[in-house]
Parts: sequence; C-alpha cells; structure tokens
Amino acid sequence: MAETQPTFRFSPRPNRAAEIDWQEWREDTFQRAKVADKPILLSLSAVWCHWCHVMDETTYSEPEIIAAINRDYVPVRVDNDARPDINHRYNMGGWPTTAFLTPDGETLTGATYVPAEQMRVLLAQVAGYYRENRDEITAQVAEVRVRRAAPDLPPSLPPSHETLHDITHEMEEAYDPDNGGFGHAPKFPHPEALDALLLAYQRTGEEWHLKMVQQTAKAMAGGGMYDHAWGGFFRYSTTQDWSVPHFEKMLEDHAALLSLYLKLYQVAADDSTLETIGSTIAYIDAWLSDTATGAFYGSQDADEEFYTLDAAERAKHSAPYVDPTVYTAWNAQMISAYFDASVTLGRPELAQRAARALDFLFDRMAAPEGGLYRALRLPDGAPANPGILADQVAAAHAALDGYEVLSRPGDFDRARTLAQLLRERFQDGPVGAFFDLWEPRERLGKLELRERVIDENARAAELFTRLYALTHDEEYRRTAEVALGAFTATAVSYGYFAGRYARAVDRLQHEPAVITIVGAAADPATLALREAALRVSRPFRAVQTLDPARDAARITALDLPSSPAPRAYACVGRACSAPIEDAGELAAVVEGMAQASDVTHHH
Repeated sequence: MAETQPTFRFSPRPNRAAEIDWQEWREDTFQRAKVADKPILLSLSAVWCHWCHVMDETTYSEPEIIAAINRDYVPVRVDNDARPDINHRYNMGGWPTTAFLTPDGETLTGATYVPAEQMRVLLAQVAGYYRENRDEITAQVAEVRVRRAAPDLPPSLPPSHETLHDITHEMEEAYDPDNGGFGHAPKFPHPEALDALLLAYQRTGEEWHLKMVQQTAKAMAGGGMYDHAWGGFFRYSTTQDWSVPHFEKMLEDHAALLSLYLKLYQVAADDSTLETIGSTIAYIDAWLSDTATGAFYGSQDADEEFYTLDAAERAKHSAPYVDPTVYTAWNAQMISAYFDASVTLGRPELAQRAARALDFLFDRMAAPEGGLYRALRLPDGAPANPGILADQVAAAHAALDGYEVLSRPGDFDRARTLAQLLRERFQDGPVGAFFDLWEPRERLGKLELRERVIDENARAAELFTRLYALTHDEEYRRTAEVALGAFTATAVSYGYFAGRYARAVDRLQHEPAVITIVGAAADPATLALREAALRVSRPFRAVQTLDPARDAARITALDLPSSPAPRAYACVGRACSAPIEDAGELAAVVEGMAQASDVTHHH
C-alpha cells in the first residue's frame, strides 16, 4: 500500500532537512542509539511553527551539518502537537527545541532555534564530550534517575477559599492596566486567567474584575492579535500592546478564546463582543473545519506577508497551510465552545455541528485499550497516541456539554466511562492527583516518569464536580477534592497560570444550580423547559433531561417523581424547588434560589 502521508513534516518552502536520517520516537530508535553508542539529537517541531521552518531551510539544509548529524548522532524528530507528553518533558523553552540526549533519553544539553554557525560548533562539542566522558555521564544519569524516582510532594490539603483569594490577587498584580492582559512582551492571551476574573466578578460584583476582562477582550479583538479581514485570533502578540502578532492560528487558542468571549457576552452583553464571536465562528467554519466529518483542523500557518493583505488581495494568493490533523483535546474544547455558542446565540445548527464532531471523536478516535487516541491526520490517517490525560478529560467535558444541550443519553454514558478510566488508569492512589499519562504506558526516556500537571488536574476535577452535580454520587465529589488538594500548597506560585485551578476550586466550593427536567424527550413542552433551563446564566449551572421511559433508574436515584410530566426541578445544594411546569417561570425561580444560597454562603 502506498504511504499516503509522510511521517515527518518539514517547512513548506524549499529545504534539505529530509536528507537528515530522521527517526521516529520509538523503542528501536533508542535501541539503535545504544548499539551505535551515539547521542540522540531530538528536534521538537510543530507544523505551524515559523522558526521550525526557518531552521529546516537554513541549519538543517547545510550539507556539512546534514553529514555531521547523520555520522555522529541518531536524529529523532517529534511533532509537538501529536506528542504533548514528549514536549512537556523535553521542551527547552520554545519551538523548535533542539535537545541532545544520551541513548537512554536523558538530556545532555539543548537550546531552541540554533543558527547554522552555532550548530556546527555545538554538534562537534556534544559529540566530543559524549565520546570522552561516557563513564561520568552514565554515573550522572543514574543519580538523576534515583532522585527523580522519589519526588518530594507537598502535602495534600483541602482546597481553600484563601488559595482562591491569593491567586486572584496574583492576577491583579500581573495585570497590565495600560494595555490589558498579563505581563510584558511577548504577550499571550491567557483566556483561563481572564475566565477566572470573570467568575470572581460574578461572585463578588467587584467591577474592577469585569473591567480587566473587558479591557483585554477589546484590546485583543481590536488590535493586531485579531485578523480583521478573515476573523480569528493569531497565537500571541510580540509587543506588549497587542499590535504586532505572531501570525499562526491555533485551534486550541480559538476554543479557549471563543469560550471566554461567550462568557463575557453572557455576563455583560455588548455588540462588539457579539461581533468578535460571530466573525471568529465564521473563520473556524471556513478554515479550521472538515466538511466531510465535522471535525476541526489543528492550525493554520503563520505568513506575515499574507496576513497584512486585505480580504480582496488575499483572494489572489494561495492561503497559508492548514494542518488537517484532528487533535482530540483541542477538538473537544471547540465542541464545548460550539455547544455553548448554540445556546448563547440561539443558533441550533452549531449544536448539530458540535454533535457531529463529538461523534467523530468517539467513533474514529476510540482506542481498543480504552479512552481516545490523541491525533489523526485527515482524510485517511490512522489514529495514534492513546492514554494522554488532556484528551480524555476534554472529551468527557464535551460529552457532558452534548448531554446538557441535546439530551443524548449516550453522551452521559461516554462521560462516565471516561471518568471511570481516569480513576483506574490515571489517578495517583496515594496523592489523588491525576498523572498526565495512563498506566501501563510507554517508558522511553523521560516518559519513564509520569507528571502531575496543575491545569489538567483542574480540568479533571471540574469533570468530577460536574458529574457529582448530575448524580449526587459523593465519590465523584471526593475525587475532585483530592485532585485539587494535591496542589493547594503550590497553586499560588503559578500566578496567573493558575486560572483554571481557581475556577475548579470555585466550582467545588459553590453548589451550582442543577435543573433536572423529567419528561418525554420528544414532547415540545419538555424541549421548552430544557431551552429555558439552558438559558439560565448562573456560573456552572447544570441541566439534564430525564425521560421516564428511558431513565427510570436515574429518576428514582435522584428521588424525583416521574409524573406529572414534563416538569422541571431546580436544586441548589440540598434545597429544591417545587415542580415547575411553566418554562417562562423557570429562570426567576432558579435566580431566587441561587441568590438565597449566595447569601447563606457569604455569611
């Protein structure tokens, strides 16, 4: 069978990087390095990465460098998007990463982009050092491995309100009052931090928090970070005032930013926010969408000349390359954003689109050993890399969103099955936090060690808190609490990078409004109640529709009557409303209960 897709992806412009004898990250590659007793040159690149392309066209195209690498090294090339687990362990501070490793995968030294003159020197130095100091290197590696096997973990403490307060304070301190956003140049959007500030505003009514989010959202959408011809956001700004972007466009960033702008619109409706949401969705539909499957593409390349043209001029040139790879976590995050957009904008076709993409993930990305694979290149690639935490968590959230918005019972089962997988194969028994990779797993190089990542644990905890709200199963709540508790001692040190964690702690500490509708799925009155429930704009409100014919066991477990129906039951914590028949009354009832709960919460 002809190989339809090349294993490695190089710069789209002329280069000779393919003349290097690149190997995949595999057992036999490491074996080859051991047998030949040569160091490994690891190149971590990404298909959208400008400097990776430049390095392919310059450094990796020099005949002398090609020869030296092929002679003295076992070169390994890894795609960052497909293997975030390898990137997490070896990245030297950006892309490309150029890392020199021992044959068993320990880091000798490394850098990011290396120009040709420097690379010549570096290749000779590292190869020489490796030949002359083998015994010393072997001893050092053994020592590192012993130290790494027993990491010092901070004590697990219950997640506290104080931690939340301190993280919010860190965000205020890092905020740039002149331009919006956090920190200096280069400036990234940090939507999770802005999301946490928006939540803080919803809890306390502190206007300053809302203003910070509004100022940043306007500055990003109004400045160079936004593509004013086609819509959509560039990855980051090279300047502090958002004026000069770095031009690649990433699905992951669009998912987070679309979610943020939708929340901002729900909290403070504003025409300019609505316009940004509309043109962002139009960009995603036009460029990052696969019409055949409904799935979303990974990224669109940076091209500074192209993006300075207006829409009419662009039509005369070929557009920057779009990566037709489906990445599970990013797709799932975009699916969640589309479900949210369908309700917020009253556009049911977006929910149908999201459901198609969700079904694609669970059909085409399902791994026989459980959970979902990481990546699949359309149209005819095979899915690869199972067992990455971020993919399972995001897919479970997307499934719950589908269950809330479209009431497909299979989506609820999908989320619960993935939650079970997280507990069985990702959870660290003694600590309760979740590892980024499942067990059993590949153990090459630093993959030997599993990591606990704060952001991914926060997302996992939110998943379990959501399941608890829908089922009242205390075990779900405990799982969320211990996962967050593992970071209580260190969370504040992450500053504005702890936005997602702050949100997860808030979610755990406040009982959400849970609206359960009992009624025949196809009954128009049931649908009217569900639509009204979905429009209730409280933080973390949860909605489920239970059909007596289908969900009798769950209705009983929740202590609800199955008739008269359809009826809605709104609960905040243990307090529940009388049955609600009229969809028009639902929002007011929930609002009243939630406010009463807020008052008791503050006292």
